Amino acid sequence: MTAPLQQEIHVWLARPEARSLPELTHSYQALLSVEEQQRCQRFHFAHDRKHYLAAHALLRLCLGHYLACAPESVRLTPGLNGKPELAGQSVQTSLHCNLSHTRGMVACAVTGVGPCGIDVEGIRAMADMDGIAQTVYSADEIAYLASQEEAARPLAFFTLWTLKEAYIKATGLGMSAPLQQISIDAEELSVRDASRLAQEPGEWLFDSWQPGPDHALALACNSARTVRTIVYHEMNLATASLHILQQRDIAPLA
Repeated sequence: MTAPLQQEIHVWLARPEARSLPELTHSYQALLSVEEQQRCQRFHFAHDRKHYLAAHALLRLCLGHYLACAPESVRLTPGLNGKPELAGQSVQTSLHCNLSHTRGMVACAVTGVGPCGIDVEGIRAMADMDGIAQTVYSADEIAYLASQEEAARPLAFFTLWTLKEAYIKATGLGMSAPLQQISIDAEELSVRDASRLAQEPGEWLFDSWQPGPDHALALACNSARTVRTIVYHEMNLATASLHILQQRDIAPLA
């Protein structure tokens, strides 16, 4: 494992809309496992196939970079609730990874620190935002949304949701988690989880960021005391070139 990943979380982003599905298929389909290729083909809509393909290719490109191996040789296996984990020889590196995709953007995270989760969502108005909030948010989160100006509510909703989904993905529970017992503070970037009473204070690190005006992204990682830096990269899927968008230094927890 690359030494910096013992204290860093690296996020890779890509924007699939810049390339057609045939172009992405030609460039990246071979990186996916046979099972992933079959699953990709089962999506009815082309845009869903495009984003699934781009996300899973990006994850393998990312992991291949840090494992110093060909991306097509990276072996993944479904973990708890389908969360991808390294398999075979690669598992000896103790890397943790996660991926997410939405219309217009795909993202993955990798670190040697501890279990991580990432979520990216398109920011949009919803006709039944309050009704949806009642089913997925805690009382405190609902109160936070209600305190926002009308124009700010879509961003507040998806900021909360990406933080919550990143957290439940990092725990491995995913959508099986008791969502209303988990309360995210979007301003303090902290969590109160009534379903995990043994949780140590301060063990979770969160980051929330808008990589563009139409998207919200959040990151969650366990073993927060170890993290010193979060680095955001963007990959150009046409050229496979990578550049750093942002680097955040994290102050050590007391």
